[in-house]
Amino acid sequence: MTSETILVVEGLTKRFGSRTAVDNLSFSLGRGELVGLLGPNGAGKTTTLSMIAGLIRPTAGRIVLFGRPLAESREQLRRVGLTPEVASFYPYLDARQNLSVMARVYGADPAEIDHLLERVGLLEHARHPFRTYSQGMRQMLSLANALLADPDLLLLDEPTNGLDPYGQQRVHDLLRELVARGKTILLSSHLLRDVQELCQRVIIIHRGRLIEDSHIERLLRPSELPVLVRTVADDRALLLLSGPARPDWIRGVERRDDHLIVHLPSERLPELSAFLVHHELYLRELRPLEGDLVTAFVELTRER
Repeated sequence: MTSETILVVEGLTKRFGSRTAVDNLSFSLGRGELVGLLGPNGAGKTTTLSMIAGLIRPTAGRIVLFGRPLAESREQLRRVGLTPEVASFYPYLDARQNLSVMARVYGADPAEIDHLLERVGLLEHARHPFRTYSQGMRQMLSLANALLADPDLLLLDEPTNGLDPYGQQRVHDLLRELVARGKTILLSSHLLRDVQELCQRVIIIHRGRLIEDSHIERLLRPSELPVLVRTVADDRALLLLSGPARPDWIRGVERRDDHLIVHLPSERLPELSAFLVHHELYLRELRPLEGDLVTAFVELTRER
């Protein structure tokens, strides 16, 4: 967490009739953070972003933006940029015209429009009507719109949806640049490999509830990890590691084709090597198997 807190969400709840979309959700963001907001379909991600952006009124809880409760004043929303999951603009206006309209709404400098269009790769399409845009181009225009007023907090709902690899890389580069300038970004995406590449921290919600808020490295390098092991005699190694003589810190072992998978605390890895060599089971390979965010996400949500 950085020294300056940009956003605080406390006990945030939203009910639509008998359905609870967001349930007692709490987290905070500091200046210069790029945080992934993850969850299965229907987890409440879009509802959460919409409440923070002031588009939906919470049923309970509170939102504090830049040190001021949103319920008491909405003036601080001028410092928030949002890209909705589905971009919507005037269909018969071109990109430049649409952004000119929004610049007047935000009180933004219209001289920045062409620069933003260039940053998102739309300058050569600036005079094409919005209705002719592909899904990816619509997402890029939505991102340019969110940046018009130079916001301090960006709420991005699936910003790379429909983009080709070049467009995705352009967005990645832009987000990194914004964070380097001290902007704070809350990024909701189903593209978990993008989140793993961009974010240092993830917030995972399921059925509206917080189930994880941690550094990505903690998810990818858990205290207990699987280790790939190949020895000169894997059958004998399997008997040793699963028998009564095995150390109590070995949590499990299984045979996979031409190797073993041993589960143990990460700090015990050197001891595993020494234990095998002591029993004349010399190593051909010993390699920790690091996870990825997709695997960690599936395991966490499956538990629920």
